[in-house]
Amino acid sequence: MENLPPVKFYVVIMSSSQQQGGVYDYDLICIGGGSGGIACAKRAASLHSQKVLCIEKSNRLGGTCVNVGCVPTKVMWSAAQLAHMLKHDVKQYGLSICDGGEKGSNVKLDYTKLKIARDDYVKRLNEIYLDGFKSAGVTCVYGTASVVNAHTIKVVSSDNGAAQCFTAAHIVIATGGRPILPPGEGINEHCITSDGFFELTELPSVAVIVGAGYIAVELAGVLNALGSEVHLVLRDSKALRDFDPMIADGLDVEMQRSGIFIHRYTKGVAKVVLDTMTKKKNVTLVCGDTIYGADIVLMAVGRTPNTDDGLLSDELEYKGNTDTLDLEACGVQLTSNGHVIVDEYQNTTVKGIYAMGDVCGHVELTPMAIAAGRRLADRLFSKDNTSSGGEKLLSKVSYDLVPTVVFSHPVRLTD
Repeated sequence: MENLPPVKFYVVIMSSSQQQGGVYDYDLICIGGGSGGIACAKRAASLHSQKVLCIEKSNRLGGTCVNVGCVPTKVMWSAAQLAHMLKHDVKQYGLSICDGGEKGSNVKLDYTKLKIARDDYVKRLNEIYLDGFKSAGVTCVYGTASVVNAHTIKVVSSDNGAAQCFTAAHIVIATGGRPILPPGEGINEHCITSDGFFELTELPSVAVIVGAGYIAVELAGVLNALGSEVHLVLRDSKALRDFDPMIADGLDVEMQRSGIFIHRYTKGVAKVVLDTMTKKKNVTLVCGDTIYGADIVLMAVGRTPNTDDGLLSDELEYKGNTDTLDLEACGVQLTSNGHVIVDEYQNTTVKGIYAMGDVCGHVELTPMAIAAGRRLADRLFSKDNTSSGGEKLLSKVSYDLVPTVVFSHPVRLTD
């Protein structure tokens, strides 16, 4: 079975265009083939008749959402929901398992079959996105992109390592983000992130999930519903602390009712040690407690933008750009956390270079990246963007009052 790797995406929109007295290879280069990059590329190509070249590092279109995020997570959530219903709900509706298992307790999971079906579904989506690019006139090239200057991108081919430069009047950075591992003894060696969750080939008997956000909550619920013993490690009092207290408190109660072990006020993980005899992992928390015998330790403690090679200090602070995008070398300013600084119109600090999506760190949701990509393409390429009074219309996305949802388990159990 093919594992799902961490994902970075690179998209380039091409056309012969003239600006500042020079002829460029393309109208727009959009670095990033995730939700924002695809939306911007297709909008520019199909609606505004721009030629588009997609530069994809991982050879798989769709970004985090399609490959190691929303889509495969919801496949797992659906499987967990079915398992939950078979175990807890069928009897209430007058249903029973034909071979006599009480409340569905005999239901068995073929994890390998589930993984294969899930991965095949993701691959089909990769192909659908590629077909969508072809229909819109977008061509894909696979490789790693770096910014040479405000109008030039260098791409190193994934196939043969050859380097080639492309020029454009406009450049868009839409490289998204990735999960991080916190500092601590044995953490880098013995822990996985949400990306690693999709590489699991069997259901763990005991899983330790570290984190209090929606990723930790979703994965903890999924594994618990599928049959794992789950320990949720919180630095503070409860999960989803930034959500409505009624929601967070209600979920806290239901997670405990479903059998999830919640470890509170731990201040995080101090170290993870592999027992060479049992191949299990022992997790020592900063508060001094230890969780023994874990098959997996999954860190869901945060994400970092794809603006560098992933170097972080011990305090999880951004160290600066390295040898990938080279944004600082061309003058694009970043925050202390590595996010690209943009204004309300997605403009960076360098004229002609723009950024959108998770790499900016505003509202890190797929629909927001899609909306931002489409609005930017409209602003840059619309031929009819003036009002009746002759004023130029500036298309932009609004980050106010954005709804969100957490796909948690369990639904309320019957008493």
